[in-house]
Amino acid sequence: MEDHIAEELVSIIKKQKKSEYEEAFERAFELTKAYAGSANAQASTIPFVFERLFELFVTGKARS
Repeated sequence: MEDHIAEELVSIIKKQKKSEYEEAFERAFELTKAYAGSANAQASTIPFVFERLFELFVTGKARS
């Protein structure tokens, strides 16, 4: 995750300031919750799924 994206994520979690990426956070969080509740979810991949989704919604690009 790029540094500026990570800083925005921390800011949202700590609620330090209003962020333009709050919607990206909400969308990534909801999709991650759905994945975590599925029968095929692996506990070790849940943080990775959230990070990738958040980055995708912020940048519009998926890392390969």
